Amino acid sequence: MLLTPDADTIVLSQLVEGNPVATIVIDAQHRVTHWNRACAQLTGTPAEKIIGTQEQWRAFYAEPRPIMADLIVEGALEAAVDHFYHGKFKRSELIDGAFEAEDFFPSFGQGGRWLFFTAAAIRNAQGEIIGAIETLQDVTARRSAEEALRKSEERYRQLSLTDSLTGLFNSRFLHQRLKTEMERAARYQRPLALLVLDCDNFKSINDRFGHLDGDKVLQALAGVIASCLRSSDSGFRYGGEEFVLLLPETTADAARMLAERLRVSFADEVVESVTGLPIRCTVSIGVAESFGCESENSLIRRADDASYEAKRRGKNCVFVAESPT
Repeated sequence: MLLTPDADTIVLSQLVEGNPVATIVIDAQHRVTHWNRACAQLTGTPAEKIIGTQEQWRAFYAEPRPIMADLIVEGALEAAVDHFYHGKFKRSELIDGAFEAEDFFPSFGQGGRWLFFTAAAIRNAQGEIIGAIETLQDVTARRSAEEALRKSEERYRQLSLTDSLTGLFNSRFLHQRLKTEMERAARYQRPLALLVLDCDNFKSINDRFGHLDGDKVLQALAGVIASCLRSSDSGFRYGGEEFVLLLPETTADAARMLAERLRVSFADEVVESVTGLPIRCTVSIGVAESFGCESENSLIRRADDASYEAKRRGKNCVFVAESPT
């Protein structure tokens, strides 16, 4: 038995009103014909303020603009949908001609809500669009859980890459980063420098003041390192009192100047011991510029040997390694 138009309307009303999912129906003139209880509860806008109007946008936006159902009524060209929901929408895999999207609505609830919405055309027997139906679901809890998981994963990733005492990267990440930078420098024939820093007389500081104060000295050096680095540079705690700096797009001469600036800054640093006594420390720095023919271990070894040469020459100085033979 075919339903009459009146019967169709009654059935649609029953389906929409009985739906626990927030649902909006508009006609071909963009007038709201249905705005169920779930939608009123979700948006905070009662049905009597919306039904019969073309102002469905007021429940979602501060200024007039189409909701997804309006775009469906207008023919739902993908370019038009992209204009309003760029990067947030896709075609429905379940409903032919429908679109779905996910967006954040800051005016909903406390702190805003994330909504997932799907809009599809309502057609007559001739296949003509006579309206559109849109459903909306609050997915804030899922998005919050996803964000918490993302932050947790990022936190664990950072912990796996950073030294807990100094906040610099650890030696494990050094080898990953160094491989990438050396390959890039060789491919594009760009300079790359590596510095090895070693705290002078660090054992005597630990012996005299204790390991807690020794840790404070290392943290102070890490702070000086961080203040001297560019955004493209990386600092690593290599082990114990030894640190490594990786400097892309940097020649040996430029790296030497940075090393001198770092050496002077740290020599001026005064660390207060647990008992209130001042602690001063210096650093010996070895500089090596990468050459395309050498390995990662070769570059590190040359910079490390240069730092030992700096110590041999009286400490608190910078020594630049020669190119590999």
